[in-house]
Amino acid sequence: MPIFFLLILAVALGLRLPKLADRPMHHDEANQAYRFGTLLETGTYEYDSGDHHGPTLYYLTLPIAWRTGAESFAETTEVTYRILPVLFGLLLILCTPLLRSGIGCIAVLAAALFTAISPAMAYYSRFYIQEMSLVFFTFLTLATGWHAWRSGARSWAIGCGLSAGLMFATKETAIIAYAAIFGAALLCAITTRKLPRSIKPLLIALGCAIVMAFVLFSSFFTNLGGPLESIMAFKGYFARGSGIDTDHVHPWYFYLGMLTRTEGLVFGMGLVGILSILWKKIPANCNLGLARFLMFYTLLLTLAYSAIAYKTPWCILSFLHGWILLAALGVAALFGAAQRGWKPRLLFALLLIPAFGTYRLAHRTVFRFAADPRNPYAYAHTAPDFMNLVRRIGELEAVSPKGKELYIQVVADPKETWPLPFYLREFPNVGYWTNAETAPTQPLPDLIISSPDLETDPKGYLTEYYGLRPDTLLAIHIDSNLWNTFLETRK
Repeated sequence: MPIFFLLILAVALGLRLPKLADRPMHHDEANQAYRFGTLLETGTYEYDSGDHHGPTLYYLTLPIAWRTGAESFAETTEVTYRILPVLFGLLLILCTPLLRSGIGCIAVLAAALFTAISPAMAYYSRFYIQEMSLVFFTFLTLATGWHAWRSGARSWAIGCGLSAGLMFATKETAIIAYAAIFGAALLCAITTRKLPRSIKPLLIALGCAIVMAFVLFSSFFTNLGGPLESIMAFKGYFARGSGIDTDHVHPWYFYLGMLTRTEGLVFGMGLVGILSILWKKIPANCNLGLARFLMFYTLLLTLAYSAIAYKTPWCILSFLHGWILLAALGVAALFGAAQRGWKPRLLFALLLIPAFGTYRLAHRTVFRFAADPRNPYAYAHTAPDFMNLVRRIGELEAVSPKGKELYIQVVADPKETWPLPFYLREFPNVGYWTNAETAPTQPLPDLIISSPDLETDPKGYLTEYYGLRPDTLLAIHIDSNLWNTFLETRK
């Protein structure tokens, strides 16, 4: 097992670590990075119930920034941020053996492999948003909860509670997982007609979860209103989840289509796992009670996310990992049915073919099509052409006597602004306005970055256009004198 596990980790590293800075920053990544920059520079954090979610992402990025010597937002890089989800993606695989006593060695290896080569898991393990850490803390909650229920040990109950608290402090959608956990436990109790032997571990876990969430949302007791605000924020999230005031409304089968197109191996083997659980055909070293719980939990979580009108591709991770565990149980059931002789070897060879296909798909998803609209996970992503705009600004800065002191005006709707604040983080003289009427006319800016409809003096500025996203253009208006200076360097 250790050799296979190390090989799986090597595959996971190969899909997650190389070329972290190559893909343009998504606007959500840039927004989260800007939020972290405030914490890095001021040392303070206050929960914002808008689109920033919980504080764990920012606090956990601090050691990485300190390790790289970054003392300001301008000194950070794409790798500063993206290395954190890489670590969580690897930790998710490394912690899979926590369920060995419940699902067996074969299922642990299969779950680790499916997690390593999953296109969605690999892609979002390089994406600076909350999803990968949420999936990790959720799995840790399930694994430690299983040990707490099985042994009644206080240490496992504390671990379960702390993990559950970290879930909520990571992203508000943790409550969907909580509901699925409760629903799965209830269905298991009804099915087996057995109640927990003691509620003491549950009370310990609940207390630890509340304490952990309170400490983090209160910014370590410096913002005591933060925990209450995290609860009040659900009014806005419930409205958005029902499709109000959002552009991210998709039909119920949105996630099902992604599962079948890009995660077909996991989905197919997950169905095998469900059938083996229903028919009680899982191997003897797999606990039927845990397997039944994972089945109910995954199905409830999938149904919940499918029913919510608001949908984004990264949300698939929350229930995709449940399907990965069910798929691992399906593999274990097949190996158990094959028993001995040549059949297990043949089964292993047959499973390698779709696994290799999934790995190739993951490789293309992560590298070749990382920002391509044909990639379903590159959702509303920053276009590669945007980096030509960034390079143009760098070229102009290099020839200007002002250097990074260039005066830059950004005149556009906020939806057309990100991820500019990240890429302009080294320029101190940048201002942002939503329309031309509010932007000052003096002093004249060296550069104006705007939506395409902004008109400028044709004698004063030369205009170029670049793609921000597949359906959005940005214009850069360059001071004529600066442009002429730039052209002189190209002769």
